[in-house]
Amino acid sequence: MTPTGPDRTGSHRDATVEAVADRPPADGPMWDPFDEAHVADPFPIYRRMRDEFPVYRNERDGFYALSRFDDVASANADWETYSSAEGIDLDNTGSIFFGAGNMVEEDPPLHRQLRAVVRHHLTPALVASTEPSIAAKAERLGAGLAARLHDGDAVDVVAALCLPLPLDVVGSLMGLDPERQQYVHDRFLVMFARESGSASIPQAALDAAQDVRDLLHDQLEERRRTPREDLLTAIAHGELDDRPMLPEERIGLSTLVITAAISTTRNLLASIFWYAGRDDALRRRLVDDVAGHRGAIEEFLRYDSPIQNTARVTTRDVELHGVRIPEGAQVSLVFGAANRDERQFPDPDRLDLDRVVRRHYAFGGGIHTCIGAPLARLETRLALRHALPQLPAFACTGREHRALKFNERGFEMLEIATP
Repeated sequence: MTPTGPDRTGSHRDATVEAVADRPPADGPMWDPFDEAHVADPFPIYRRMRDEFPVYRNERDGFYALSRFDDVASANADWETYSSAEGIDLDNTGSIFFGAGNMVEEDPPLHRQLRAVVRHHLTPALVASTEPSIAAKAERLGAGLAARLHDGDAVDVVAALCLPLPLDVVGSLMGLDPERQQYVHDRFLVMFARESGSASIPQAALDAAQDVRDLLHDQLEERRRTPREDLLTAIAHGELDDRPMLPEERIGLSTLVITAAISTTRNLLASIFWYAGRDDALRRRLVDDVAGHRGAIEEFLRYDSPIQNTARVTTRDVELHGVRIPEGAQVSLVFGAANRDERQFPDPDRLDLDRVVRRHYAFGGGIHTCIGAPLARLETRLALRHALPQLPAFACTGREHRALKFNERGFEMLEIATP
């Protein structure tokens, strides 16, 4: 598959991008989302970007970044100026992994048409109807995790709960049997493995993505022959206004749906367990205050967003904070920074479960607001209600591995144990 979106070199962008006079001084911050040190704690750099360089220019990799809440909000709302059609990943993951059919890398009208194919399977009513089955899955996974903790085992909570829950949920919605779900699980772990400091996607990750695409291709062809009541059937027979979807569009959309549905919930749940494993009072509050889960989840989403940034390409020159962003420039919208902006949130670096969060960008915004956000919220709420209370008091052991995917914030491995 040939990448079509922006790359780190800026080779596809207009030469005027390199001729910008308004640039940060040499001693300005070096925001490098590919660096493991940044992944561990990006928030001090985010603050300096917001305060000193609200339009930050990364000279090495040739992109701009917006970090203030209002600027991110405005860019999200203005898809005609900040286009998604040339890719939304600084490392081009979306174009390489998904290709055609990747609705998040399209502008209207194609974006709307692709979104409509899956929208009726993710309506609020249909999402709500899945609550009993998701609750049962969370209950079962929580019981298994609790038994191991009671036995004195140290357990990777990502492998035991945070990953299998969303995988099982989206796999069931798509109509994948347990064996195929396990295959996707195994390949997913390889797909998003990265090396610190490098924007290159490892060959093993590319191979794993192709394996998932091949599996979904076979499943889509089966659904075209024998339709079922599942999301893969909807995609297999999907139409874009006046034409059937192309085979490559069906594969790309299916791959996007399953991987996005896994990543966001996994990252959110793992982060919650990380905080709960470091603060027993917080853990007890989450166990005891079931009525407060909805508000708590919004605060966790704001405070430590599972998706930290996305990218756009400008379709015209933009003047912002005295900086000219030229047409054809790649611009990162840094959700993780915007959600900690003191101009929008009082005392933003404090995790406050009593905070009333009316708006944040953990799930993007504008026309690209994550279509699966209600499902991710429901899965998280049911995990807190049905899995967490079964567990004995636990603490993080210190054995953990943060995900190195540049635009995500979460854990690939997080070990917990009874104190």
